[in-house]
Amino acid sequence: MVNEDDVEQPERSETLAESYKRTGKKCIALIIIINVVAITAILLSSIHKIEEGNVGIYFKNGALMEETTQPGIHHMTPFIVNMVEIQTRPQTDHLPTIVSVTRDGIENTFKDIQVISRVRQEKLVPLVRKFGIKFRESLIFDRVKEELRIFCANNSIDDVYNTKFLEIVANVRTNLINSIERLGEGGIEILNLVISKPDIPEDIAQNYKQVKVQWTEQLVATQMQKTEQIKKEIEMIKAIADAERNKAVLEITIQQRILEKEGERNVSSLENLIKKEKEENLANIEMYRIEKEAEANTKLYTEPYIKLNLAKQLSSNTKFYFSGETSPLGAIFEKIIGSKSE
Repeated sequence: MVNEDDVEQPERSETLAESYKRTGKKCIALIIIINVVAITAILLSSIHKIEEGNVGIYFKNGALMEETTQPGIHHMTPFIVNMVEIQTRPQTDHLPTIVSVTRDGIENTFKDIQVISRVRQEKLVPLVRKFGIKFRESLIFDRVKEELRIFCANNSIDDVYNTKFLEIVANVRTNLINSIERLGEGGIEILNLVISKPDIPEDIAQNYKQVKVQWTEQLVATQMQKTEQIKKEIEMIKAIADAERNKAVLEITIQQRILEKEGERNVSSLENLIKKEKEENLANIEMYRIEKEAEANTKLYTEPYIKLNLAKQLSSNTKFYFSGETSPLGAIFEKIIGSKSE
């Protein structure tokens, strides 16, 4: 009698071998896939992209290399060289809150300080080598904090908060640029610095508020006085203008009257002259007539003519009365007769 286990043994051995074979193939395929993935990862890690406005700096085995790359696709040695992307376009940094104390012991809190800066590419590698990747913190943040504290320590709270507040930015910026030139060899360019007014203790702020209110009231009162003064000046100017206008009108009226009177006088003078000339002309005519008449009478009334007319007149009378030679008529006859007898 044949055992069934002995009959099926060869078939089971063949199945196990096939299983080992399939397992080996899977392992080989898995290894190949791992190698492909690893090679792909290595290749991908060697390729990197630099964005516009940035440059790439490289560390080989931790040591900074002199090479920098511009925006675009670049290659590097995987696992040996590391790349760090640094922004070279203008960058705005917001500094953390800075607390400083003034000369008279009042605490000031500066918030939201902003710095716009730009890295000079040719100075980038020396900057990173000297100050590390976070060179901005050393050259900008720490220097701004230091300059603010120095400024506050040398000035009173009224200087910092009121009278010299506008000088803070100029002072800090000048000293910041000088520090960058001295420490960082001018590797960073400061484009703008914004420092907001500091927060001061509430009681002091309230006092300043009261002073500001009083100052505003005084300003309003002063402005009202100026407004009133301007109104009075305007009224005065208007009154002067009205007076000058009335004066000008009066002068024109007087001038018109003068011209009218002069015209009347001229007309009267002309009429008188015409009348005078007319009367003189009439007088001259009458004088001429009289002269001519006298001249004619002189020629006409000769002595013989007179005697003849007298005789005619006497002859026409029928009666004559004589009262002697002393009478007027007798004297006339005597003269006529006497002159005739002669």
